[in-house]
Amino acid sequence: MTSTEDRKTPLYEAHKGLNAKVVSFHGWLLPIQYTGIIEEHNATRTKAGLFDISHLGKLEVSGRSAKQFLQKIFTNNIEKAAPGGIVYSPLCNDNGGTLDDAFIYYAGGDRYILIVNASTFEKDFAWMRSHNAEGADIKDINDSLGGIAIQGPASQQILSHFCKAYIDQLKHRHFVETEVDGSYALLSRSGYTGEDGFEMFIPAGKSIKVWNDILAAGKGYGLIPAGLGARDTLRLEAGCPLYGVDTDESKTPLESGLEKTLDLSKDFIGKKAILERKAKGIKEVLVGFKMLDRAIPRTGYIIEKSGKNAGIVTSGTYSPTLKENIGFAYVAPENSKTGGTFDVIIHGEKKRAVVVDTPFYRRKK
Repeated sequence: MTSTEDRKTPLYEAHKGLNAKVVSFHGWLLPIQYTGIIEEHNATRTKAGLFDISHLGKLEVSGRSAKQFLQKIFTNNIEKAAPGGIVYSPLCNDNGGTLDDAFIYYAGGDRYILIVNASTFEKDFAWMRSHNAEGADIKDINDSLGGIAIQGPASQQILSHFCKAYIDQLKHRHFVETEVDGSYALLSRSGYTGEDGFEMFIPAGKSIKVWNDILAAGKGYGLIPAGLGARDTLRLEAGCPLYGVDTDESKTPLESGLEKTLDLSKDFIGKKAILERKAKGIKEVLVGFKMLDRAIPRTGYIIEKSGKNAGIVTSGTYSPTLKENIGFAYVAPENSKTGGTFDVIIHGEKKRAVVVDTPFYRRKK
């Protein structure tokens, strides 16, 4: 999309009023930062950050055949979620390649709400409709809902002033349909940042009021607005791969470290191809690493082992929390063991790195 085609979220005017630096992100105009990425990152880790997530794709799947349809298109088992539960799952093509990853909210009965990536929404919607032999009702609810996430140690305390539900009783990876600041809200507790946090999808027309009210009430707790820049450093510290950066259609969940989301006891699109690739042996796998030498890894940097090309960096950044340089990379399985080292080629120079377990950061509960 060109800049003239970029869409504004329901919170666009609020961002402009806060003098945010707004950029084009997968067809949406979104804040990359307000006061600074590191400040927004640290506030989320220690107090609270408020994020615009309106751009995320939102679909509702319902009807008597809804579960059967979702079981077919998603690799994970939808039945893992009781009403109010959330299942995370890749969506694969016939070759086992990852089309997207999604959160499936089970609202009870025959009703499910899917939260997908902004960059893949149209592709996902078309794929689902073209594979809907079961006749499930697939509804685009994107424009009707805005999205706000509050993340960080103070998030529950701040949000409790606005929420009708008893959110202290809401478990991780669960949701409730309730009221927030007097408006309907699909409120979940998942925390893509690695912190405790809540995501709310509310009527688009109510978004600015809810945003402003939470921001005003949260100031006393240290809440500040946070943009895409902080979201990226936070999710990387939390060990969360980003679709389109750390995984895509060329990778199956086997390569991208998502084998635990494959329920091989059921049939799903791509299962046969994934099993064939597993039997042959995968040639690369996503690993976390940190730099031993002083240098920041970036997307696309080449990795070498014993002077030979051995992989590629997909994500990399300076970690404000750990005060280290960290990243994700695809390497051969024999180079993926924790403690193993390799070189990252940065500006023509070899810089040493070591494979580490992820997440890089784990909050104290």
